[in-house]
Parts: sequence; structure tokens; C-alpha cells
Amino acid sequence: MRDHETQPGQEGSPDQTQKLVLPLTSEAPQRTQKISLPAGTAGQTQTPHPPAPSRSRGWKLSLVLGGLIVLGGAVFLVSSRGPALQAPAARAAAPESEAEVPSAARAYLDQAKAGDANAMRMLGAMYYYGLDVPPNREKGLSWYRKAAEAGSEVARTELSRLEAVGK
Repeated sequence: MRDHETQPGQEGSPDQTQKLVLPLTSEAPQRTQKISLPAGTAGQTQTPHPPAPSRSRGWKLSLVLGGLIVLGGAVFLVSSRGPALQAPAARAAAPESEAEVPSAARAYLDQAKAGDANAMRMLGAMYYYGLDVPPNREKGLSWYRKAAEAGSEVARTELSRLEAVGK
């Protein structure tokens, strides 16, 4: 045997390389990993714990709360409208006496009866556009005409504009 060859079990010189012979098999080599086990678990099989279920109720809670807010808003709007939800024919059929005039229009009505053209024009705008009174275009145009006859240039201009739009 030569000096640079080594036999199995013999160590060669540190500057020499040794050849490692692996058995030829068709299977892939198995890899193992050494793990440290807690005390008292020697010999027991450990399985990984399944992940805790995530708390996906957050979006459901937000959806329910949002729905309740929208529903509450709709109920509020419907209940706050009150008699305004009646059919227009039912409102127009009811005769309006002076006792039924809203308080916002009461002061203008008293001044208009005294001959104030500006109060007549204001009553025309209130009734025509439904400002603090039930909308009534005919009554609004009537008050605009009375104000124009009483000498209000603004009422005359507004009346001509409204009649031109209405045709």
C-alpha cells in the first residue's frame, strides 16, 4: 500500500482529502431534526396545535350597527315629516281658515291685510315655494299679483318670471 492511501478506520494526513462513498438508492435521503422536548414528554408524539379561529365578527358587527343607524335615520325622517306625507289632493281640498295659518305667516298676513306690499310679496314667495307653509302655487301667484298691484316692483318682476316659467 502506498503512503498516501488510507484504509477504512485509519486517519490520513490532515492535508489529504477522503472520499465519502454513499450507497446508491432510489429513495431520497431522509432528513431528521433533533428537537428538545419538554420534561415529561419523552416518547410521546407531538402534533402541532391547529391555529386559533380568527375573530372575523368585526365586519358583521359594523354591518349590523350601520344598518341600525340607517334604519333609525329613516324612521326619524318619516316621523318628522308628519302631515307632509299626505297626498297633495288631500291637502289642497282642506280649506284654510285664518286659524290654520302657520305662525310664520301670521305676521305677514296681518301686515298684508293692512296694505303692505312687501308683506304681500313675502306671502307670495312663502306659498309659491312652500316656505314654512304648505305649498300652494295658485295662492302664491295671487299674493304676488296683489303685491304688484300695490306697487312692488320686485313682486312685478318675480311674477312675470314665474308666469313665463309656468307657460
